[in-house]
Amino acid sequence: MDDHAPQRDPEAPAVELIAVRADNPGPMTLSGTNSYVLRDEDQVWIIDPGPRDPEHLAELLLRCGPDSRPLGVLVTHRHLDHAAGAATLARQLSARSGREVPLWAADQSAVPGSRPLPSSLEGDHGTVGHVIHLPGHTSDSVGVLVDGGRLLSGDTLLGGSSTVIVPEDGGSLGDYLQSLAILRAMAADGRIGSIHPGHGPVHESPLESLEAIEQAIAHRRERIEEVRRARTAGVLTMDRLLRAVYGTELPPELADAARKNLRATLDHLAEER
Repeated sequence: MDDHAPQRDPEAPAVELIAVRADNPGPMTLSGTNSYVLRDEDQVWIIDPGPRDPEHLAELLLRCGPDSRPLGVLVTHRHLDHAAGAATLARQLSARSGREVPLWAADQSAVPGSRPLPSSLEGDHGTVGHVIHLPGHTSDSVGVLVDGGRLLSGDTLLGGSSTVIVPEDGGSLGDYLQSLAILRAMAADGRIGSIHPGHGPVHESPLESLEAIEQAIAHRRERIEEVRRARTAGVLTMDRLLRAVYGTELPPELADAARKNLRATLDHLAEER
């Protein structure tokens, strides 16, 4: 985040943050994808439009309001449960408002029609939010720190669950730990007041937010040590490692995610060596 970026007019009303949950619950999406509408008077931005679900996109249009000025659609990372509906929503907003509505993504090759991310979201009253690069879950993961210290974390931090490191999408455990360290520093010095994740409930206070970050770091450190001990003990195959680290009661629907996390941990240990 650029400490020298334009600041918001202190006399302006607070930016409204509206959460709209998609109806796509599942083992990886928890209760569904959380999409967000940022409203600054008549100006709106949409973060993570979610799946290409007509009812969900219609609800986002409704929450934007018929006379709003849409200034952009942003996706926090490439995964379809966050980005599949983005291009459609941007076209719908453009058609309704009569103005071009940009679609932003860190990886334009993965989100058709997108353009490079801005460093901040700027409105009539100044800066509405800062875009923070947070690689780890994927290589293109970002968050948006909204006016008032509200962090839209995408899948970097979830509510009530740990995230998955996805090596085939450029995910990296080393990058993830570094991103968490950045967020911990921001939370410790008061720049993060609440965390609004891509899935699951909100971490509503500065203390809850800091605790969620600390727990994510501790969880990853514990997993690293579990994998290290298993490898030292001669556990070499992925199936045996899965049982050694996650036990025999791992639900089948979570096995693929667990394998991805193990692969990311093994890559991390190899880098350490």
